[in-house]
Amino acid sequence: MLVTTLGYGAAVPNACVAHIQLHRTQGARFHVSGIPWTAGRNAVSRIYAAFECCGLPRLAGAFTLHIRPTDYLKDLTTLDLPIALALLAHAGIVPSEALPRIFSAGEMGLDGQIRPPEGIQNGPESQAPDTLNVDALLLPDGLGRVLAPWGPRGKALRTNHLNQAVAYLTGLQSLPVIATKTRWNERERWHPEDGQQWHGLRLSPLHVKALGIAAVGQLPLLIIGSAGTGKSHMARAFHQLLPGLKAEQFKEVEHAHRAKGIPLSASEKPPLRTPHHQCTAAGLLGTIDQSGTWMPGELSLAHHGLLCLDELCEFSRDCIEALRGPLEGEGFLLSRARQSRVELPKGWIVATSNPCPCGRFNEGPLHCSCTAGRVQRYLQRLSGPVAERFALHMETTTAEAAGAPPVPALHTIREQVASTQDWLSTQPAVQTSPKANRILQQHARTFNTSARGLMHLHAVARLHAAWEQRAGDPVIEIGADDAAFASQMRIFDRPRWWEKPEMP
Repeated sequence: MLVTTLGYGAAVPNACVAHIQLHRTQGARFHVSGIPWTAGRNAVSRIYAAFECCGLPRLAGAFTLHIRPTDYLKDLTTLDLPIALALLAHAGIVPSEALPRIFSAGEMGLDGQIRPPEGIQNGPESQAPDTLNVDALLLPDGLGRVLAPWGPRGKALRTNHLNQAVAYLTGLQSLPVIATKTRWNERERWHPEDGQQWHGLRLSPLHVKALGIAAVGQLPLLIIGSAGTGKSHMARAFHQLLPGLKAEQFKEVEHAHRAKGIPLSASEKPPLRTPHHQCTAAGLLGTIDQSGTWMPGELSLAHHGLLCLDELCEFSRDCIEALRGPLEGEGFLLSRARQSRVELPKGWIVATSNPCPCGRFNEGPLHCSCTAGRVQRYLQRLSGPVAERFALHMETTTAEAAGAPPVPALHTIREQVASTQDWLSTQPAVQTSPKANRILQQHARTFNTSARGLMHLHAVARLHAAWEQRAGDPVIEIGADDAAFASQMRIFDRPRWWEKPEMP
């Protein structure tokens, strides 16, 4: 006869569900699989002593106890209660058919009392797996708040003694429900104005406008500029322009972090990921191991947040080319051995890069010693198809950074971003003036712009018009200034844009 049930095992750094199987046959031997033999034997000794104190029968026969997952279980004393229930099912005391849908946890004393193991307190809720599809969670005081959110609301029952669990499973007693609050109701509020990145920025009005427009449309942004002009600071400051997470968005973000093994407390703060340039393509996209377990990459961890790729040209070629699909919002397919998975992350991608190895190309030949060949080889690490997928290209120089005025207040920019997004969500009509059309067509003819580049031109011009107009107007009117701004923000459309007459 085989009995199965569910229990709790602590893994590092996450908690996990333990699957307990107990098989009984003739004989007198006791076998353990999945945990150390001594741990299993000690658990059974405690349980049999509790049975005697509670007037429950001690079973004879040969038993094989199997517990999985085998590699991640700790605090094995929390499995005392589910193992005891499996033994009682073999004795016919509790119905065996009910146990597969029962989740229980707790260390059992020799008198039958159930308590949490040492080190697990009734503190912040544990990072839960996907909601368990169970009929009840039998939990002692001290584990109720930690594990109750794992199951459906109202299914967590306070169980402080073995006799209480037996009486409940046999229908002789009802148990009190453990009252819990949802994690989201106790979430950490996000106040982006408290951050310091934004207040230290010094940007020209053109850069501030480009920044706001990129935030409105969540457009991929590539910042190329001299070393020391604040590119990295600027990219991280964009995080403060993101809206706070909603409950459903947080669940999606938490799912990826849980799969990676990263604890994540409930918070409205969107994720910010800043991988080092030695990150591999697998580290960026994620992977699937031979057992079929998905390990998310930086793109998935930045879901509904910001992925900042600082010094993009220093990343490996495989890593840069892996951005083709994500930059267009199309997601990507992970395929490993016989497993595959489609990922559709919705993070905002912002990248920075120096224009040359020394980082002083934009300052002229007096400051930059790089030859045209060195500059070309350096920028060729960023292939044309990838650069073209960035909707906005922004240049920074030392002179602009030094002479730029302080940026407008963060709350002012955030309010304008939010109001523009709300207006665009109503899908207002768009009208393009003849002069704006001529500017866009001239850009396409002069630089042989691709269909994708032309689409980005129109998108940026539309967002610029919405940014400049009063939100709520029935029509977005794209004028010459809007088209000129869009053309100015597409430097990679210009062939050999980096060559200058004074270069050696």
